[in-house]
Amino acid sequence: MSHARIITVPLSVLLMLGMSLTSSAEITEDMVAAAWLFDGNAEDFSGNGFDGEVEGGKFVAGKIGEAIELNGKNEWVAIPKRIGEFEEITFTHWVKSTGREAQWRVFFNVNGWKVGDIHYQMHPNNKVEFSIHSNPGGNDTFANYMLAGDQMDKWVHIATAYSAPEKKIRFYINGELDIENDWGGNPGVLDPAQIGDWGQSRQWEGL
Repeated sequence: MSHARIITVPLSVLLMLGMSLTSSAEITEDMVAAAWLFDGNAEDFSGNGFDGEVEGGKFVAGKIGEAIELNGKNEWVAIPKRIGEFEEITFTHWVKSTGREAQWRVFFNVNGWKVGDIHYQMHPNNKVEFSIHSNPGGNDTFANYMLAGDQMDKWVHIATAYSAPEKKIRFYINGELDIENDWGGNPGVLDPAQIGDWGQSRQWEGL
C-alpha cells in the first residue's frame, strides 16, 4: 500500500499524487503516481506506465499545451492498469465543463464499485464529489464549490486531497481552500478506471 501519492488528471492536465497535498506543498517527482498531460496523447508523463487508451475525443488547445475534448456522449480515456491502494492521495487538474450541467460528470472513476474503490466526479447537485466505497462516515463527501452557471465554459483548477490517517479531505479551487471535511479513515483503491466516463454513462462534456 502506498502512503502518499499524487494523481494529475485534467482533461487538460491531470496529476495523481500519492500524498495529501496542502496548498503550500512543493510537488517533487517521486510524489507523482500518474500524470496525464493530454498534450496530443494519453501517455502517463510520470513514467510509471499508466498510459491511457483514448476512446474518441479530440486534442485541442488547452490551458497548458493541449487538452482532450470529450463530447459528453460516447468518448472517454481508459486507464487499463491498476495504479494501487493509497492511504493518502491528491488529484489535481484543469477542467472546462461545456455541458451536462446538473448531471453526473466523471473526472476519474474506477470501473467497478466495490469496497475501497474511488469515484471522483461532479454530482448532479453540481458539487465536486469524492467517494470511497464503505469509507467510515459514508461513501461520499462534497466540496462547497459548484461547477454550474457562470462557472461553465471557463477553466477551473481543482485539487482534492484525501488523508486516511488524518480522516480528512480538502478541496481546493483555483489554489484556494474551498472546504475541509472530517471524513474517512480507509485507504482508497485505484483499479482500472476511466477518465470522463463510468460504464458508458456519466460522461464528461468539455475539456
